[in-house]
Amino acid sequence: MDNLIEIKQWENVDDDSWRNLLLGNGFSIGISDKFHYWTLLDNVKKLGIKMYPHAQEIFDKVNTVNFEEVLRIIYHAYIVNFYNLDAIKSLYLNVRKSLIEAVNASHVTYGGVPALNINTQLRKFRSIYTTNYDLIPYWSVMKSNSDSFCDFFWNKACVFNSSDTTIIGAKSALYYLHGAIHLQESPDGCTFKVTATQETSISEIIDESGFKDTPLFISEGKSEFKLRRIRSNDYLNFCYNRLLKAQGNFVIFGHSLSEDYDAHILNALKENNAEKIAISVFTGMKDKDKSKFINEVQTHFHGSKKEVVFFDSSSHPLGQVNT
Repeated sequence: MDNLIEIKQWENVDDDSWRNLLLGNGFSIGISDKFHYWTLLDNVKKLGIKMYPHAQEIFDKVNTVNFEEVLRIIYHAYIVNFYNLDAIKSLYLNVRKSLIEAVNASHVTYGGVPALNINTQLRKFRSIYTTNYDLIPYWSVMKSNSDSFCDFFWNKACVFNSSDTTIIGAKSALYYLHGAIHLQESPDGCTFKVTATQETSISEIIDESGFKDTPLFISEGKSEFKLRRIRSNDYLNFCYNRLLKAQGNFVIFGHSLSEDYDAHILNALKENNAEKIAISVFTGMKDKDKSKFINEVQTHFHGSKKEVVFFDSSSHPLGQVNT
Protein backbone atom coordinates (compact mmCIF):
# COMPACT_ATOMS: atom_id res chain seq x y z
CA MET A 1 0.00 0.00 0.00
CA ASP A 2 2.18 2.84 -1.25
CA ASN A 3 1.78 6.21 0.47
CA LEU A 4 -1.02 4.83 2.64
CA ILE A 5 -1.00 5.74 6.31
CA GLU A 6 -0.95 2.73 8.60
CA ILE A 7 -4.31 1.04 9.07
CA LYS A 8 -4.06 -0.59 12.46
CA GLN A 9 -5.69 -3.67 13.89
CA TRP A 10 -8.25 -2.79 16.55
CA GLU A 11 -6.32 -4.66 19.24
CA ASN A 12 -3.50 -2.14 18.75
CA VAL A 13 -5.88 0.80 19.15
CA ASP A 14 -8.16 -0.45 21.89
CA ASP A 15 -7.75 1.00 25.37
CA ASP A 16 -10.03 2.35 28.08
CA SER A 17 -10.32 5.86 26.62
CA TRP A 18 -13.07 5.23 24.05
CA ARG A 19 -16.17 6.84 25.52
CA ASN A 20 -18.23 7.58 22.39
CA LEU A 21 -19.33 5.58 19.35
CA LEU A 22 -20.62 6.87 16.01
CA LEU A 23 -22.25 4.31 13.71
CA GLY A 24 -22.73 4.74 9.96
CA ASN A 25 -24.51 2.74 7.28
CA GLY A 26 -21.49 0.49 6.77
CA PHE A 27 -22.30 -1.06 10.14
CA SER A 28 -25.84 -1.91 8.99
CA ILE A 29 -24.55 -3.28 5.67
CA GLY A 30 -22.30 -5.57 7.69
CA ILE A 31 -25.44 -7.00 9.30
CA SER A 32 -27.36 -7.38 6.03
CA ASP A 33 -26.74 -6.59 2.36
CA LYS A 34 -30.33 -5.33 2.25
CA PHE A 35 -29.06 -1.97 3.49
CA HIS A 36 -26.82 -1.66 0.45
CA TYR A 37 -29.22 0.48 -1.58
CA TRP A 38 -28.87 3.87 -3.22
CA THR A 39 -32.09 5.59 -2.10
CA LEU A 40 -35.51 4.51 -0.91
CA LEU A 41 -36.97 6.32 -3.91
CA ASP A 42 -34.85 4.13 -6.17
CA ASN A 43 -36.37 1.12 -4.43
CA VAL A 44 -39.85 2.38 -5.30
CA LYS A 45 -38.92 2.54 -8.97
CA LYS A 46 -36.92 -0.69 -9.01
CA LEU A 47 -39.56 -2.77 -7.25
CA GLY A 48 -42.49 -1.31 -9.16
CA ILE A 49 -44.13 0.07 -6.01
CA LYS A 50 -47.28 1.87 -7.09
CA MET A 51 -46.70 5.49 -6.16
CA TYR A 52 -48.97 8.08 -7.78
CA PRO A 53 -47.45 10.11 -10.64
CA HIS A 54 -48.41 13.32 -8.78
CA ALA A 55 -46.33 12.13 -5.83
CA GLN A 56 -43.33 11.54 -8.06
CA GLU A 57 -43.79 15.05 -9.45
CA ILE A 58 -43.47 16.50 -5.94
CA PHE A 59 -40.15 14.72 -5.41
CA ASP A 60 -38.95 16.17 -8.72
CA LYS A 61 -40.25 19.72 -8.12
CA VAL A 62 -38.63 20.11 -4.70
CA ASN A 63 -35.51 18.26 -5.88
CA THR A 64 -35.47 15.72 -3.08
CA VAL A 65 -35.37 11.97 -2.61
CA ASN A 66 -36.43 12.25 1.02
CA PHE A 67 -39.88 10.86 1.82
CA GLU A 68 -40.17 12.70 5.11
CA GLU A 69 -39.86 16.06 3.35
CA VAL A 70 -42.52 15.18 0.76
CA LEU A 71 -44.94 13.91 3.42
CA ARG A 72 -44.63 17.18 5.32
CA ILE A 73 -45.24 19.19 2.13
CA ILE A 74 -48.41 17.22 1.33
CA TYR A 75 -49.69 17.51 4.89
CA HIS A 76 -49.15 21.28 4.90
CA ALA A 77 -51.04 21.47 1.60
CA TYR A 78 -53.91 19.61 3.27
CA ILE A 79 -53.98 22.14 6.12
CA VAL A 80 -54.12 25.27 3.94
CA ASN A 81 -56.48 23.98 1.23
CA PHE A 82 -60.26 24.14 1.21
CA TYR A 83 -60.73 21.97 -1.87
CA ASN A 84 -59.71 18.49 -2.94
CA LEU A 85 -58.96 17.45 0.64
CA ASP A 86 -59.79 13.83 -0.06
CA ALA A 87 -57.42 13.78 -3.02
CA ILE A 88 -54.63 15.39 -0.99
CA LYS A 89 -55.12 12.93 1.85
CA SER A 90 -55.12 10.05 -0.62
CA LEU A 91 -51.84 11.33 -2.05
CA TYR A 92 -50.34 11.55 1.45
CA LEU A 93 -51.37 7.99 2.30
CA ASN A 94 -50.04 6.70 -1.01
CA VAL A 95 -46.62 8.23 -0.37
CA ARG A 96 -46.66 6.84 3.17
CA LYS A 97 -47.57 3.36 1.88
CA SER A 98 -44.81 3.59 -0.74
CA LEU A 99 -42.34 4.51 1.99
CA ILE A 100 -43.35 1.49 4.07
CA GLU A 101 -42.93 -0.87 1.13
CA ALA A 102 -39.56 0.66 0.24
CA VAL A 103 -38.30 0.39 3.83
CA ASN A 104 -39.58 -3.18 4.09
CA ALA A 105 -37.63 -4.11 0.98
CA SER A 106 -34.39 -2.68 2.35
CA HIS A 107 -34.68 -3.67 6.02
CA VAL A 108 -33.58 -6.88 7.69
CA THR A 109 -35.99 -8.85 9.88
CA TYR A 110 -35.45 -9.10 13.61
CA GLY A 111 -34.30 -12.69 13.19
CA GLY A 112 -31.47 -11.49 10.95
CA VAL A 113 -30.00 -9.19 13.60
CA PRO A 114 -27.41 -10.55 16.09
CA ALA A 115 -28.95 -8.26 18.70
CA LEU A 116 -27.29 -9.77 21.76
CA ASN A 117 -23.80 -9.54 20.23
CA ILE A 118 -24.42 -5.92 19.24
CA ASN A 119 -25.83 -5.12 22.67
CA THR A 120 -22.66 -6.43 24.30
CA GLN A 121 -20.51 -4.09 22.21
CA LEU A 122 -22.74 -1.01 22.56
CA ARG A 123 -22.68 -1.28 26.35
CA LYS A 124 -18.95 -0.55 26.30
CA PHE A 125 -19.66 3.07 25.32
CA ARG A 126 -21.10 5.89 27.37
CA SER A 127 -22.72 7.51 24.32
CA ILE A 128 -23.81 5.91 21.05
CA TYR A 129 -24.53 8.20 18.10
CA THR A 130 -25.96 6.85 14.87
CA THR A 131 -26.86 8.41 11.54
CA ASN A 132 -28.70 5.21 10.56
CA TYR A 133 -32.49 5.21 10.69
CA ASP A 134 -32.93 1.44 10.83
CA LEU A 135 -34.12 -0.58 13.82
CA ILE A 136 -30.87 -2.42 14.51
CA PRO A 137 -29.76 -0.25 17.48
CA TYR A 138 -33.30 -0.18 18.90
CA TRP A 139 -33.72 -3.95 18.70
CA SER A 140 -30.23 -4.45 20.13
CA VAL A 141 -30.66 -2.26 23.21
CA MET A 142 -33.93 -4.07 23.95
CA LYS A 143 -31.81 -7.15 24.60
CA SER A 144 -30.93 -5.89 28.09
CA ASN A 145 -32.78 -4.40 31.01
CA SER A 146 -33.75 -0.75 31.05
CA ASP A 147 -30.86 0.15 33.37
CA SER A 148 -28.27 -0.31 30.60
CA PHE A 149 -29.44 2.18 27.95
CA CYS A 150 -31.54 5.33 27.59
CA ASP A 151 -32.92 7.19 24.57
CA PHE A 152 -34.58 10.21 26.29
CA PHE A 153 -38.10 9.02 25.50
CA TRP A 154 -38.59 7.96 29.08
CA ASN A 155 -41.97 9.43 30.07
CA LYS A 156 -45.15 7.36 29.89
CA ALA A 157 -46.18 8.86 26.54
CA CYS A 158 -42.69 8.24 25.08
CA VAL A 159 -42.54 11.93 24.07
CA PHE A 160 -39.21 13.75 23.99
CA ASN A 161 -38.99 16.64 26.47
CA SER A 162 -35.99 18.92 25.98
CA SER A 163 -36.20 20.03 29.63
CA ASP A 164 -35.91 16.44 30.88
CA THR A 165 -32.64 15.05 29.53
CA THR A 166 -30.59 14.40 32.66
CA ILE A 167 -29.25 10.86 32.70
CA ILE A 168 -29.44 9.23 36.11
CA GLY A 169 -27.02 6.39 36.73
CA ALA A 170 -24.48 4.75 34.45
CA LYS A 171 -26.68 4.26 31.41
CA SER A 172 -25.39 4.35 27.85
CA ALA A 173 -27.18 7.10 25.92
CA LEU A 174 -28.45 6.50 22.40
CA TYR A 175 -28.72 9.44 19.98
CA TYR A 176 -30.47 9.07 16.61
CA LEU A 177 -28.81 11.98 14.80
CA HIS A 178 -30.99 11.60 11.69
CA GLY A 179 -34.06 10.17 13.40
CA ALA A 180 -35.21 6.57 13.06
CA ILE A 181 -38.04 4.43 11.72
CA HIS A 182 -39.66 4.16 15.15
CA LEU A 183 -39.66 7.94 15.77
CA GLN A 184 -42.44 10.27 14.64
CA GLU A 185 -43.19 13.99 14.71
CA SER A 186 -46.64 15.39 15.41
CA PRO A 187 -47.97 18.50 13.59
CA ASP A 188 -47.17 20.63 16.64
CA GLY A 189 -43.52 19.58 16.49
CA CYS A 190 -43.46 17.02 19.30
CA THR A 191 -41.24 14.00 18.76
CA PHE A 192 -42.34 10.65 20.12
CA LYS A 193 -41.28 7.04 20.00
CA VAL A 194 -43.43 4.21 18.68
CA THR A 195 -42.68 1.28 20.97
CA ALA A 196 -41.98 -1.91 19.09
CA THR A 197 -41.19 -5.53 19.82
CA GLN A 198 -39.36 -8.02 17.65
CA GLU A 199 -42.72 -9.05 16.19
CA THR A 200 -43.75 -5.50 15.27
CA SER A 201 -43.74 -4.99 11.50
CA ILE A 202 -42.49 -1.88 9.71
CA SER A 203 -46.06 -1.15 8.55
CA GLU A 204 -47.27 -1.20 12.16
CA ILE A 205 -44.47 1.11 13.30
CA ILE A 206 -44.94 3.70 10.55
CA ASP A 207 -48.71 2.98 10.41
CA GLU A 208 -49.88 2.77 6.83
CA SER A 209 -53.20 4.48 7.63
CA GLY A 210 -51.68 7.16 9.85
CA PHE A 211 -52.29 10.82 9.08
CA LYS A 212 -50.81 13.98 10.60
CA ASP A 213 -47.93 12.30 12.46
CA THR A 214 -44.91 12.04 10.16
CA PRO A 215 -42.08 9.50 10.36
CA LEU A 216 -38.99 11.27 11.66
CA PHE A 217 -35.99 10.02 9.77
CA ILE A 218 -33.75 11.75 7.26
CA SER A 219 -33.01 8.98 4.82
CA GLU A 220 -31.25 10.94 2.10
CA GLY A 221 -30.03 14.38 1.06
CA LYS A 222 -27.00 16.65 1.05
CA SER A 223 -25.49 17.78 4.33
CA GLU A 224 -27.04 21.28 4.18
CA PHE A 225 -30.54 19.82 3.92
CA LYS A 226 -29.89 17.38 6.75
CA LEU A 227 -28.63 20.12 9.05
CA ARG A 228 -31.60 22.37 8.29
CA ARG A 229 -33.95 19.52 9.14
CA ILE A 230 -32.01 18.72 12.31
CA ARG A 231 -32.23 22.33 13.49
CA SER A 232 -36.00 22.41 12.88
CA ASN A 233 -36.78 19.52 15.25
CA ASP A 234 -36.24 19.70 19.01
CA TYR A 235 -35.10 16.10 19.41
CA LEU A 236 -32.73 16.05 16.43
CA ASN A 237 -31.36 19.44 17.47
CA PHE A 238 -30.74 18.10 20.98
CA CYS A 239 -28.88 15.06 19.63
CA TYR A 240 -26.73 17.17 17.32
CA ASN A 241 -25.85 19.59 20.11
CA ARG A 242 -24.77 16.65 22.27
CA LEU A 243 -22.46 15.57 19.44
CA LEU A 244 -21.10 19.12 19.17
CA LYS A 245 -20.33 19.24 22.90
CA ALA A 246 -19.29 15.62 23.39
CA GLN A 247 -16.52 14.89 25.88
CA GLY A 248 -14.22 11.91 25.48
CA ASN A 249 -12.68 10.04 22.59
CA PHE A 250 -14.63 8.66 19.61
CA VAL A 251 -14.76 5.40 17.73
CA ILE A 252 -16.36 5.85 14.29
CA PHE A 253 -17.51 2.62 12.69
CA GLY A 254 -18.93 2.07 9.21
CA HIS A 255 -19.21 5.73 8.30
CA SER A 256 -18.33 7.22 4.91
CA LEU A 257 -17.77 10.71 6.40
CA SER A 258 -18.58 12.26 3.03
CA GLU A 259 -18.09 16.02 2.70
CA ASP A 260 -21.19 16.19 0.51
CA TYR A 261 -23.54 14.23 2.76
CA ASP A 262 -21.91 14.31 6.20
CA ALA A 263 -20.20 17.70 6.48
CA HIS A 264 -22.40 18.57 9.47
CA ILE A 265 -21.20 15.42 11.23
CA LEU A 266 -17.56 16.09 10.36
CA ASN A 267 -17.86 19.68 11.59
CA ALA A 268 -19.37 18.58 14.89
CA LEU A 269 -16.60 16.02 15.39
CA LYS A 270 -13.98 18.64 14.62
CA GLU A 271 -15.55 21.13 17.03
CA ASN A 272 -16.25 18.86 20.00
CA ASN A 273 -13.88 18.06 22.87
CA ALA A 274 -12.64 14.66 21.71
CA GLU A 275 -8.86 14.49 21.70
CA LYS A 276 -8.62 11.24 19.78
CA ILE A 277 -10.75 9.70 17.02
CA ALA A 278 -10.44 6.13 15.74
CA ILE A 279 -12.05 5.59 12.33
CA SER A 280 -12.79 2.25 10.70
CA VAL A 281 -11.66 1.60 7.14
CA PHE A 282 -13.69 -1.01 5.28
CA THR A 283 -11.57 -4.10 4.73
CA GLY A 284 -13.01 -4.72 1.26
CA MET A 285 -12.03 -1.34 -0.22
CA LYS A 286 -9.37 -1.15 -2.91
CA ASP A 287 -6.08 0.38 -1.79
CA LYS A 288 -6.62 3.52 -3.88
CA ASP A 289 -10.06 4.02 -2.32
CA LYS A 290 -8.62 3.55 1.16
CA SER A 291 -6.00 6.19 0.40
CA LYS A 292 -8.65 8.58 -0.92
CA PHE A 293 -10.86 8.08 2.15
CA ILE A 294 -7.98 8.57 4.60
CA ASN A 295 -6.65 11.65 2.80
CA GLU A 296 -10.08 13.28 2.75
CA VAL A 297 -10.60 12.65 6.47
CA GLN A 298 -7.13 13.91 7.33
CA THR A 299 -7.70 17.04 5.26
CA HIS A 300 -10.90 17.79 7.15
CA PHE A 301 -9.30 17.40 10.58
CA HIS A 302 -6.10 19.24 9.64
CA GLY A 303 -5.37 21.93 12.20
CA SER A 304 -7.82 20.58 14.77
CA LYS A 305 -5.12 19.13 17.08
CA LYS A 306 -7.11 15.91 17.28
CA GLU A 307 -5.26 12.65 16.96
CA VAL A 308 -6.89 10.61 14.19
CA VAL A 309 -6.09 6.92 13.78
CA PHE A 310 -7.49 4.38 11.33
CA PHE A 311 -8.24 0.72 11.91
CA ASP A 312 -9.35 -2.27 9.84
CA SER A 313 -13.13 -2.65 10.18
CA SER A 314 -12.98 -6.45 10.27
CA SER A 315 -10.66 -6.37 13.29
CA HIS A 316 -13.22 -4.59 15.49
CA PRO A 317 -15.85 -6.59 17.44
CA LEU A 318 -18.61 -4.59 15.68
CA GLY A 319 -17.31 -6.01 12.42
CA GLN A 320 -17.55 -9.52 13.81
CA VAL A 321 -21.04 -9.57 15.36
CA ASN A 322 -22.35 -11.88 12.62
CA THR A 323 -19.71 -14.53 13.30
